[in-house]
Amino acid sequence: MIKSHLIAIFFVIVILPSAAFAQSEIDKDPFSPGNQFDQKPLDEHEQDLENLSQLWTICIVAVIGMVAARVALKIISKKRASRSNNTDETY
Repeated sequence: MIKSHLIAIFFVIVILPSAAFAQSEIDKDPFSPGNQFDQKPLDEHEQDLENLSQLWTICIVAVIGMVAARVALKIISKKRASRSNNTDETY
């Protein structure tokens, strides 16, 4: 029972955020000449805005992961407490 909860916690914290925010470009060949020069370069202000949006994304994912872990730990601790109460009553 606890093993399935740990697997669920691992899945929520590690696998889902990486799958949700994965960036992949399957269409383009990374080794084709001139591929890195297809986009116009960003100026300093645009680069700062891009960095800020990436930082917000990372922070949101981190907070959601922490909240999910806390909820999962609360559920596990309640189940452990109820299981220990059930075993104490049988004796």
